[in-house]
Amino acid sequence: MSVRRPLLALVLALPALVPAARAADKPDKDGKKWLEEVAPLILQEEEKTYRSLKDKADRDEFQKIFWARRNPLGPGTAENPYKVEYEKQRAELDQRFKVPGRTGSATDCARVFILLGEPNDIKKEQTAGELGRPPEVWTYKDRPGFTFAGGQIQIPFDGQCQGPAGSGFMAQFQRPAEAKILNPNIGYTVGKDGHIVKLAELLPKASPAQALLSEPARQDFPLVAQPKVVIRGKEGATYVGGLVRGEGQSLSAQDVSGKKKLAVVVVAQAVDESGKVVASAEHEASSELAADGSFLGSFGLTLKPGKYTLRIGALDPKSNKGSVATAPVDVPDFGVAEISAADPMVIADVQEKPTQDPKDPLSAFYMGTHQLVPRFGNVFSQKEALQVIGFVYNAQADPATGKAQMTCRFAITKDGKPISTSEEQAFDATAASPGIGPVPLDKLQPGKYVVQLKVSDKLAKKDLTKEAAFEVTP
Repeated sequence: MSVRRPLLALVLALPALVPAARAADKPDKDGKKWLEEVAPLILQEEEKTYRSLKDKADRDEFQKIFWARRNPLGPGTAENPYKVEYEKQRAELDQRFKVPGRTGSATDCARVFILLGEPNDIKKEQTAGELGRPPEVWTYKDRPGFTFAGGQIQIPFDGQCQGPAGSGFMAQFQRPAEAKILNPNIGYTVGKDGHIVKLAELLPKASPAQALLSEPARQDFPLVAQPKVVIRGKEGATYVGGLVRGEGQSLSAQDVSGKKKLAVVVVAQAVDESGKVVASAEHEASSELAADGSFLGSFGLTLKPGKYTLRIGALDPKSNKGSVATAPVDVPDFGVAEISAADPMVIADVQEKPTQDPKDPLSAFYMGTHQLVPRFGNVFSQKEALQVIGFVYNAQADPATGKAQMTCRFAITKDGKPISTSEEQAFDATAASPGIGPVPLDKLQPGKYVVQLKVSDKLAKKDLTKEAAFEVTP
């Protein structure tokens, strides 16, 4: 099995959340006050973005988007029960953690309480501190949706309700702050005019393609959807990218330089277990019909961990023919405090793409200046070669060096028996993208196979195995 160069430099091209750096005024008095009020919730990149905005109108729009991203009723809903509850909680914590010279909600005690809730245990020193408040040690144990290394975390607070690391203390709590973002598909983008795009423009618009998804049984032509990659995205969310394949012979394809090309609008929605639409995306692609008359499109959504039903639609805008396919997806939590990995991705190629084409049918698979080329159904002929990429996260780091000790190895099996095994790949980073390929398939007999990614975290003494199926045809 040949070994490919690991794609450590590839960065997933999610929707931009941070505008390019530009000259900016400092936030005014009201802007600074707002930053203080949301200090427990705001992420480092969000604060950087807010401080970079040039005028008050942009900062006001940022604030609207900030709360929309955390609205449990959805980003387009005026009512926001979380914002109301947050403001009520801050008022209560002003009294509970009141110390001289500082409002209670601005203390580290309050910030941790907002993010993690009531501690499992509080131990107070018998002697009060200089400011009349006894130092405390709070203990938090693992809870649903959030885990700690070793199963718990202990946080000491001094008599002024400050944590042990001064101004850098809250940097440890980015993960629970990320968990408050319920609508990660809504971000902070800058328009051509240099101003932040308004929230109203970021929300899904009523369109023929969106309307198509309200008819889940509609099948004007055969259509199948297939999630292909589930990997860690930004701000505690996960990126889900997939393919959709449809029968295009009855659609409005046109001859372009001797090839049959079809303009098709691909639309995607993610519906959570309560039936709520939590994310959507839409784009028009120019897809070439294959020899069998089929066309490919792609979709990408940013989701929080959980179980969803994906609704994927494809619409021919010229004939108004459209179809809808559904697929379940279980989005894992890659923010856990131990080694984790996505299922390995089996692809046909990795191509250099310095310039991204928004109408590329595989646009959901751009990663920085590269594009992954997936294969629908992971079906390859014996005349081809394949590549495999893994995505591994959260290896334990040595406190002294900051480096991890992680190894990865791939194996191809058939009927549970190993066919070939790659060389071991070692990494000293806490996250890595191991890979193999191109792997020629001419020596594999036609049939179904499984590629396994075996990961070992040497410091944590933990192992895991992830796998994906593929098929070889004559």
